[in-house]
Amino acid sequence: MPDAEELKAKILSQRRDLTEEELNRLIEEKKRQIGAGYLSDAGACWLIACELGVTLEEKVERGSVELTPSAVRIGLSEATVRGRVLSAYATKTYSRKDGTTGRYRRLVIFDKESFLPVTLWDEAAEDSERLQIKAGSLIRIVKGYVKAGLDGKPALHVGHRGYIETLPEDEAFITLDEISRDVADVKGAERNLVIKGVVDSEPKHSEFARKEGSGSVTQFYLKGKGERRVRVVLWDISQEVSSKIRVGGGVLIAGVRSKTLPNGEIELHGDVATTIIPYEVEVSRRILRLVSKGSQAQADGAATILLLDKSGQAVTYLVKGDALQMIKETPYDTLVEVAPQRSVLSTASDLRIVKEDEGTIPKTANLLIKVKDVKGGSDKLFLKVIALTKPSTQDIHTKEGVSVKKTELIVGDETGEVRLNAWRELHEKLINISPGERLLLRGVASQVGRDGAPYLTVRAYSDVEKLK
Repeated sequence: MPDAEELKAKILSQRRDLTEEELNRLIEEKKRQIGAGYLSDAGACWLIACELGVTLEEKVERGSVELTPSAVRIGLSEATVRGRVLSAYATKTYSRKDGTTGRYRRLVIFDKESFLPVTLWDEAAEDSERLQIKAGSLIRIVKGYVKAGLDGKPALHVGHRGYIETLPEDEAFITLDEISRDVADVKGAERNLVIKGVVDSEPKHSEFARKEGSGSVTQFYLKGKGERRVRVVLWDISQEVSSKIRVGGGVLIAGVRSKTLPNGEIELHGDVATTIIPYEVEVSRRILRLVSKGSQAQADGAATILLLDKSGQAVTYLVKGDALQMIKETPYDTLVEVAPQRSVLSTASDLRIVKEDEGTIPKTANLLIKVKDVKGGSDKLFLKVIALTKPSTQDIHTKEGVSVKKTELIVGDETGEVRLNAWRELHEKLINISPGERLLLRGVASQVGRDGAPYLTVRAYSDVEKLK
């Protein structure tokens, strides 16, 4: 691609009435209009050239020569392009200048070297629906034209002169699987990613209201090599797609982008065009360490427990039946072998005590923090503290008009003091604590109160152990 200086020279050679200073001012103005992060100087030159009626493209006619996305250049007027679909958005409508309504659909196709955005207009959009084009489809676009996108890179369009067709599978053409990467290998902000990993948490689905209607978000963790876990956030995915997210299952996720969070961690985001393809993974029973037995629910007789993996990550399991009885009789810090692809353990075969301890998984003592290190918004914390006050219980009326119990006391260590509370049935974990008793708080969470100070709260997977 020509750089900005080459493009500026072409513009100035065709517009003798324009000075270089004026052109530079137009470039900066165009970049401000579009917004930060979208336009380079070269990209601005392409847009300005269109407005000024200046031709920067080399008008190359390829005829029937078939290109791949990496060979596409701005200025082609009848391009034939073969590529594999990375993502396919739903068809939308637009209003023409004459007041009529048209339709368009956006795709992203790829080859070994690059990704190419495609916009199908009207009949081409309708044809793509009829052909059931989706992620992974091998397609050919005939008589497309190429313009500069907002980023200054080629963007393929298919109008009334062009058309789209599906192709029989060609093993020589790169596939989604071949461009996929282990989720642990994603290091920074990227687009058009195809990621592989194992679902490592139950997906959480929630809905919310937008100005233009309702929306939804599905969140879960994906585990890659080295036990690295990355959070995945998918917006507005269909029920068909979300049904493929199963704990312990391998998934290929096509059409996501990565972002770097303020804490340096990587997070993956997808949208309505994101595709999930399950695949079989070789699984073995997991060896984990028991660090919290949680609380037994009265209704179904189940309990949520915390088990620790080699990376020091605490994971939750729901246990009931024979498995729950086994957990009750198992001392803390014991290693247990857990059945693969299970988030609920109910039978004796789901759980086995491991007698040999190689010491590769941290013990509770390695997880302890001091009160001074408690920050708001943390999860699954472990502290050794002393009770400084008697528990205080009160009835709290919720917005739903229900009265629930809340018990609170102050605990501390040599570094400071902090409030500890528990709600509803969990409040029973605190009511029999006396001032001066030493406690080991297993898997408590921290939040920030209205006064700006952090406090601790008991969760279903937490335990409050009295120390002798």
